[in-house]
Amino acid sequence: MDQYQKPAVRILTLAALLILTAVVLAGGFVLLQNMQDSKILMTLFAVIWGLFSVALLYYVLNSIAQTMPRKIRSVTVAIVFAGPAILILFWALVLPTLRSLRLSFMDATGSKFVGLDNYAFAFTDPIMLESFRNNLLWMFFGTLSCVVLGIIIAVLADKSKRERLIKSLIFMPMAISFVGAGVIWKFIYAYKGEGVNIADIGLLNAIVTALGGQAQAWLLIPFWNTFFLIAIMVW
Repeated sequence: MDQYQKPAVRILTLAALLILTAVVLAGGFVLLQNMQDSKILMTLFAVIWGLFSVALLYYVLNSIAQTMPRKIRSVTVAIVFAGPAILILFWALVLPTLRSLRLSFMDATGSKFVGLDNYAFAFTDPIMLESFRNNLLWMFFGTLSCVVLGIIIAVLADKSKRERLIKSLIFMPMAISFVGAGVIWKFIYAYKGEGVNIADIGLLNAIVTALGGQAQAWLLIPFWNTFFLIAIMVW
């Protein structure tokens, strides 16, 4: 008799825990909606509730998977641990993509179907065409420069006697955030402007003027300014 009661009790316990998990998840969303006035309290609650809910959810689902027959247990465990992540990715990436695709055939209000009018505008408007061109330049030259320079530097550094020092210098820019890199390159591309009675602090303009050239507003030069920005990303 006991051998039949234990599985039944376990199933009931897991069912109760599953219901409790659903209540905790749903209740948390409701409480978050009512905490809009207090951002700090809402943030603290979201962190604590999120961690507890995820841990409880995985514990319950894993316990359910362990009760499955041995033949399908490994597959069930994989689904339990990968399933929520796949669902979140589907909700956060696939659904918005499908919604954006549907809205691309609608007017600005999203209420009237306009067919391919938006696409006709996108591929004929000069500003949009310039944006497409810049995107292609970033994709091609940015990616190609990173790959080629990365391979060359890796080969040269690997054969150097001071390999550790050189690798540290190479990876140092990776430790700098894009904000920090922006500040650094701002001083490199800095341009004081014509008629301004102050010293030119831009490193690139200082080199150009020292060689007899004229200072330039590098980030305002049409077409080439895209490559100057790509240089920051590559660095």
